[in-house]
Amino acid sequence: MKTKVLIDVTISCDPPHPYIRQRSMEALAKYYEGWVRDFHDFIRDHRSQDPVSLNVERKYQDQCSFCGYPWEEKPECCDEAIAEWEKEHETTKEEVK
Repeated sequence: MKTKVLIDVTISCDPPHPYIRQRSMEALAKYYEGWVRDFHDFIRDHRSQDPVSLNVERKYQDQCSFCGYPWEEKPECCDEAIAEWEKEHETTKEEVK
């Protein structure tokens, strides 16, 4: 009924944290633009010793195993999910009695 599905994969790069006197977003953006240019050079000349962390990030989402719609606590996406949810919760109510 509910299944965990990989919906996106990204690669993130965490550059060294800058020391910038002006803490504005524009100053930070300019710093990172320069860092990106330097990073392109780093890729071409891999002998640089700068600490750079690259990560693969996976994004998962609970989805209905019948129709692929994002999962809700009480499904309303398709007849199969509704029927299975109701069957599961009737069994739980009978066990409580």
